[in-house]
Amino acid sequence: MQKITNGTNYPIEFMRIVGVILITFTHIRHNFTHSNSVPYFVLETLPRYGTLLLSIISGYLFCMNPTEGNLLNKKIKSLLIPYLIANLAVILPVLLINAFGYNFLNRLTYDYTLITEGLFSLHKPPINPPTYFIRDLFIVFCFLSLTRKHYWALAFIIPLLIFGNVLLRYDIPLLFLTGFIIKKYNIDNCKKLIINAVGLPMLIAAVYFYTEDTYKYIIAILFFINFVSLNFTFVKTGGYTYLLHLYHSPMMVFLYPILHKISPEPYFEAIAQIGLAVILCYIIFLILERFKFGFVVGNRI
Repeated sequence: MQKITNGTNYPIEFMRIVGVILITFTHIRHNFTHSNSVPYFVLETLPRYGTLLLSIISGYLFCMNPTEGNLLNKKIKSLLIPYLIANLAVILPVLLINAFGYNFLNRLTYDYTLITEGLFSLHKPPINPPTYFIRDLFIVFCFLSLTRKHYWALAFIIPLLIFGNVLLRYDIPLLFLTGFIIKKYNIDNCKKLIINAVGLPMLIAAVYFYTEDTYKYIIAILFFINFVSLNFTFVKTGGYTYLLHLYHSPMMVFLYPILHKISPEPYFEAIAQIGLAVILCYIIFLILERFKFGFVVGNRI
């Protein structure tokens, strides 16, 4: 059985922070381009598992603690509002800086798409890229809200159906469902020998016959099932990891030019971007906690 104290599942808390830190690797600027090198593997290949783990965790926790009351209202507070704040917190400074002649945009332009795509993410990730996960997860909960007759969820689903893409990544709801099933049918507490005896041949077959896009899902699922049942004590990371997920990317974008001037050495730039994002987000988290601004991270403080 996994270690659960005061409602806190410690293996989940550990996987959360690992998953988010992996995601931070994805958004740093670096010059490691050799696909067979260790730095490239750490910064480009390994981080792809971060979002997969977080998707499974979300489904698992939803089954473990099904939300009572109005699911839609709760997810507006815990997902939609933090998502909007995190993207407006980038759009407004970018517009202000642009007025002084500095352009920080690389995927978007200074027109209406700054709202339709940069904020509402109709077709592609928003101006704060990693928050696309929050956007898709909110839509997943909108569909779940419909099963509870919270029909106001259609106000979010229908505009995306008409003007954009309902989901940016369809593997997120599938992995969410996987996490839900793992908990629903107590798969995480089954004998690991049996689970791995079935899973490892599937993984070998996927590696041999298919691409990474196939076998990375099997790796993520097997890792989750094996890890979530471990018994150990950790710290509660929910609020901090959420803040790090929401704000690490814009921090790195603004910090990189400064770090590059200090030293263009590749290892320094990579480590400093990650380290400063982790530290600054923790400082901001303490400030939010001190002044009770929990709404910024969905009341996870």
